[in-house]
Amino acid sequence: MVLFLAGGSGYTRRQGLRRLKERLENVPGASNVRYEPSAIKPTAVVVDVDIEMFLEEPFPRDTGRLEVVWRPREETDLQRVQWIDDAISLGWHKDRDHPDLGTTHFQWETGDGTTPQREPGHIEVEAPVSFLEICLERLPDRIRETGD
Repeated sequence: MVLFLAGGSGYTRRQGLRRLKERLENVPGASNVRYEPSAIKPTAVVVDVDIEMFLEEPFPRDTGRLEVVWRPREETDLQRVQWIDDAISLGWHKDRDHPDLGTTHFQWETGDGTTPQREPGHIEVEAPVSFLEICLERLPDRIRETGD
């Protein structure tokens, strides 16, 4: 069965994830770009990131991980770009979990067990690489806000 993207001009799920992986291979400080749980049945693209290389400046934490999920849907694709490091987990989620916040919300939580915080994300694009690009543009400032 072939499932086509709502906003991806006819990409199949595999093609969309491949394009996301290719883009993530070019992120500054990226290493070990991979499909998870496997290349045979990918549901996400994950990349390890050297934070100082990514931000192009000193930072109190060394490494983070970026997880990108994309699932095509008939109406609006499910998309998630999530940053995870020793101190914080934050990212943009396009899903139906919080309709009061709009199509996309930004979510963050610290490792202290507090309830995740959410705010409107204001990303209205459908194509998976376009969604990723917007998140990558916003991510450095969001990471800097969490510096110790």
